Amino acid sequence: MEAILRLTHRQLTRLENEAKRSAPIEACSLLFGKIAQKETIVERVVITPNVLQSTTRFEIDSGAFYSAFTRAEKDGLVFLGFFHSHPASATPSSVDLHFMRLWGDVVWLIFSLTENRFAAFSMEKRRALPLVLKVEGKD
Repeated sequence: MEAILRLTHRQLTRLENEAKRSAPIEACSLLFGKIAQKETIVERVVITPNVLQSTTRFEIDSGAFYSAFTRAEKDGLVFLGFFHSHPASATPSSVDLHFMRLWGDVVWLIFSLTENRFAAFSMEKRRALPLVLKVEGKD
């Protein structure tokens, strides 16, 4: 069975808009929600500033990180992973792969500004594996 990342059309539009607004700086966000078997369901997107202001890397402010985690935990949500934009393809960079290994099995959702598309990955046995994106609604 393939691993699935489920988001709403509204969430993806919000992330795409943030990526385009932030360009050429990498946009970044935190993803929270629920996990049910092989399905990861995004229920909350927390857009955060890229404190590095870099075109090739992102870092989330520790205060914003802590605040988002605290709110999510209070609301019964779990941390699912990260979103960030790329100036090139929607595939993990060597820097991404390094941090993906450190973070374990969390989701990495990437939006390519040049390809105008999303792709999602998670680590399994130290390899980045693609996730199937399932988009709900058009409201």
